[in-house]
Amino acid sequence: MQKIQGSSPSQNGRLSLGRESWTVKKRVSSRLLLLLCLALTLTCVSCATKEYGVPDGMKNATAAGAEFRLYVPSVWNVSTAYGVSGAYFTMTQQSTVSAVKYPVSEELETQMAALDLKGSARLSWFWEQECKPAVEAIALGGSVTAVEEETTATTLGTLNAQRYHLTATVKGETLHVVHVLAEKANAFYVITFTVADDLYATLVSHIESILTNFIFAEAYVPSTYVKPIDPDADAPEGMKLASNGDVAYRFYVPTDWTVNGDEAIYAAYLESDRTNVSVVPYMPDADSMSVAEFFALCEDMMKSTADEDGYELLKTETEQDLGGRLATAYTYRYTVGGRDFYYKQVVAAYKSCIYSMTYTAASAELFDAHLADFERMVDAFEFR
Repeated sequence: MQKIQGSSPSQNGRLSLGRESWTVKKRVSSRLLLLLCLALTLTCVSCATKEYGVPDGMKNATAAGAEFRLYVPSVWNVSTAYGVSGAYFTMTQQSTVSAVKYPVSEELETQMAALDLKGSARLSWFWEQECKPAVEAIALGGSVTAVEEETTATTLGTLNAQRYHLTATVKGETLHVVHVLAEKANAFYVITFTVADDLYATLVSHIESILTNFIFAEAYVPSTYVKPIDPDADAPEGMKLASNGDVAYRFYVPTDWTVNGDEAIYAAYLESDRTNVSVVPYMPDADSMSVAEFFALCEDMMKSTADEDGYELLKTETEQDLGGRLATAYTYRYTVGGRDFYYKQVVAAYKSCIYSMTYTAASAELFDAHLADFERMVDAFEFR
């Protein structure tokens, strides 16, 4: 079983490799987010304690900052460590739920206005443009089928909503994908259930309970950070520590970068344009894996999820250094939903893991503008 290590060795699961390369940020295109929520099983577990207002028999599966509360049955496993509200029922079969807010961009509003869409017609259009294509993109051709009796009007919280139910064959497995959409304050809210066929009947009542107990609320503030970091730790001049003792490295970032303590990934970003850098270890299934073999797997993932001709390897630099280990740096363009993202991924092997330090920018200009900061982070990086 492939494993990505989070803030502690116990946070392992079926999450596909290289997820940091497609960091799940709210400002990344909605098509990419929907695709990842479908294609990846969210199994980095976040601690869930009983909180005031949580319905009996449920637990809170809401990520920090979400303007709603996603509650799941207590037998589910909360998975909010990567900044997405969600949970899974079992690690052995596909059985996930996620809830995501997608702000309506000016471009999207213009398109809907040109079609004179109102009310439920806006929800249907968004589902046809974003949700359904995300399923089709990873499913066996011709296998996506609508379950007509479950394409219905419903409610979500106090809002009118639309519910859509598809089945699809993905990597030889039949999956049920249920989307429930509502619109509030110039944003679409999408709850996505992705469940294996032979588990779906068992979880139907769970799905109904999750939807019944969903509410809109003020932005959620967890009682504790996922990964506390010492703000006074020693660091190179002009930098600060962005990791803690739970991982086998020390990751430093410039002091003007922001570290998010509410996600399990050790990462930092610039408030001005969301350029970000993350460090994630990958534990291979095999006894050994080379850096080149690891990146080949990353490339396969990117090619399968990018737009047509949406992946381009721009540069490969061998004989690099990462924390005193021989590393390779890969620079590439990844395009999804018509948006270009530029990456530099520095990869090295250390002990039993492959470590990937990934720099992401939303344009070539931003990539060049902050590249010097990234090089400082690479130079300061240490293995412990």
